[in-house]
Amino acid sequence: MKRLLIALAGIILIAACKKEQIKLYQDTDPSLYFTLTTYSYSFMTDLDSTSRVIYLPVKLSGALKDYDRSFTMQVINDTNTTANKDWYELKQGTLPKNSVNGTIPIVLKRNVTIDTSIIKLKLVLTPSSTLDTMPNATIQLSWTGKIIQPINWNWLRYYFGTPFSTAWYKFIIKTTGRSSFPYSPTLARTDPATWNMTQPQIQAYTLQVKEALQSYNAANPDNPLTHDDGIYKGQLVSMP
Repeated sequence: MKRLLIALAGIILIAACKKEQIKLYQDTDPSLYFTLTTYSYSFMTDLDSTSRVIYLPVKLSGALKDYDRSFTMQVINDTNTTANKDWYELKQGTLPKNSVNGTIPIVLKRNVTIDTSIIKLKLVLTPSSTLDTMPNATIQLSWTGKIIQPINWNWLRYYFGTPFSTAWYKFIIKTTGRSSFPYSPTLARTDPATWNMTQPQIQAYTLQVKEALQSYNAANPDNPLTHDDGIYKGQLVSMP
């Protein structure tokens, strides 16, 4: 019996040590990662601007601290990067105190080449003395002056319909007089200043677009609005 008790005590001690080791690892090895694998931006959202600051969201895996922590990122120069180094400017990111959510800004610049093509840039988070990075902490960034699917279409599709196409987005822009709809409850968590559109606002635009689509199709029964590109090319545009 005495041997059994000693063995049980040893097992409990080992388990406790393992738990403590896990805790210590989490406390001493805080790691960052991007919450998105891709991010796209179009200067169609602001035709008069020559540059734009966007904020890439990151998340912490590890212990919280009661002070702000900074971090950086760098470019991966492979086939996923076509941007000239003069076309962007990397900034320092911030993880606010007592938070698992942070952002890192980058300045995207505009020129004739960018207006007529899609520029690519692959980025990776850089370890620092206070913050490590998760494996493959990368993001694929792209920007252009052309109409492309907005990064927040995963939210907009619930209002304007899942399929995206250039013709459909042009119709939405013409109807509403807006070139962007900054509605994203997800991205608003870390960048509320940019993603400031409310649900009632996007619902109001949805109703406006739906009425315009119905009127257009009624006036053009032999030529209703269809998607002009993408995987739904040739199919009728419809809304939820």
